[in-house]
Amino acid sequence: MTRSLILCFILLGFIACNSKNTHDNPTVAKVDDSYLYLNKIRKLIPNNSSKDDSLRIAQNYIHQWIKKQLLVSRAELNLTDEDQDVEEMVEDFRSSLIIHKYQQHLIEQKLDTTVSHTEIDKYYRDYPGNFLLNRNIVKAVYIKIPKPLPQAAKIKKIYKLKKDEDWDKLEDYCFQNATKFDNFSEQWIYSQNLLSQTPIKIRNEEHFLRRNKYVEAEDSTYHYLINIQDFKLKNETAPLSFVNEDIRKIIINKRKIQFIKNMEESIFRDAESKNKFKIY
Repeated sequence: MTRSLILCFILLGFIACNSKNTHDNPTVAKVDDSYLYLNKIRKLIPNNSSKDDSLRIAQNYIHQWIKKQLLVSRAELNLTDEDQDVEEMVEDFRSSLIIHKYQQHLIEQKLDTTVSHTEIDKYYRDYPGNFLLNRNIVKAVYIKIPKPLPQAAKIKKIYKLKKDEDWDKLEDYCFQNATKFDNFSEQWIYSQNLLSQTPIKIRNEEHFLRRNKYVEAEDSTYHYLINIQDFKLKNETAPLSFVNEDIRKIIINKRKIQFIKNMEESIFRDAESKNKFKIY
């Protein structure tokens, strides 16, 4: 059964016979002089919806539409003519919406969104005060291993990564034994997000980071090992790699603003040259 046939069937109980009905688009509901037609409901029903789902969607929309029309009627009865004068607001909103859509259309077509590393690096160096950290960040390796700890002496040595070959040994060990092995050695993350995954109670995170490079902890079920390879503290300038994507977005947004400004000025100058407007 097609969606249209399903709708016609399930809405049969809602469709009143009146002069506004047509064969293809019958009236579904009426409040005063406002009418809700089947086509409006038809658009809301997803393809392949079941009969029950279609009925539920239709009923919900009809009830909401009726409530809205009743509220408008009550508001019109109780508001002054001055309060009801929203034509200017509606026109302003319509104009703003059309302009926004046109701007977005042009931006999607013509704005260059390629940002070079040189541009990002220059912006970062020009405005270092814009990139102060609001939280502590770390580069670290995090390991969570179920008890009892297999080869305890081995893992407590190799997780410190004193030698290059320790990486291969650590990865092999964690693949076989660890519940979780997160390598953030090349990626900055918020330290709280990492430390909160351990049973350690930390009163002063800055003090903790300054004094601990290798962290070992345990609870009744797991051992936790963390190798803190680097850290930056709150209110320090964030590393470029940590804010790289933020800077890219800032640069693109500045381009958008300038693009819109240039577009508006171009339209104005073109209209001025063609005497399309007059200032009295």
